[in-house]
Amino acid sequence: MEQAVLTETQKTAIKTVGSEPKLSGFYLSGGTALSGYYLQHRWSDDLDFFTDQKPDLVFLHSFIEKLKATIGANSVRYERLNDRNIFFLQTGREELKMEFSEYPFPQLEKSVVKDGIKIDSLRDIAANKLMAMLDRFDPKDFVDLFFLLKGFKLDTIRKDVEKKFGIKVDDVFLGGELAKVKRVEALPKMIKKITAQELKDFFSQKAKELESKVIE
Repeated sequence: MEQAVLTETQKTAIKTVGSEPKLSGFYLSGGTALSGYYLQHRWSDDLDFFTDQKPDLVFLHSFIEKLKATIGANSVRYERLNDRNIFFLQTGREELKMEFSEYPFPQLEKSVVKDGIKIDSLRDIAANKLMAMLDRFDPKDFVDLFFLLKGFKLDTIRKDVEKKFGIKVDDVFLGGELAKVKRVEALPKMIKKITAQELKDFFSQKAKELESKVIE
């Protein structure tokens, strides 16, 4: 059930990373980890691997070339975005996007091991997702947080963000960011049903609740 949302190419890539001793310091996080191993709520293309150490770029490029042959990719493209190392492997009609980057923030809980790879904890992914939402506008973050809030309280995730990232998230700031849900027009490709209007109603209500706390 867990891997039902992963493509065969993604599964092979994950297992290949997990079988490489020199990549043992990496763990899978992000939307694909969240959907593939926890919530099964939407389709996700990216494989985000994080580590608390600086990656060996020479080895990474060598590894990606081997992975290219393993999955039968036609081409590989590399992008350096700030401190992020992103590889795009084209396999016919599917493009596999893989990131191997340093993530210098402490994990709140130990990773779990599945399919031979370390998977970021649900608690950590929840904190990361809220932090991402505070830092950018992406409908995927609202969707992920919507389903995460079926198992977590918003205030619990906020406190985890403050603990993990060392920032203060007050009601005014958080409410303002949640209110940006009104800009959502299209949702990612979903597995579990939800409409853009349902998403807007949910987070608009959360924003109003935070606003009322400030007024009190």
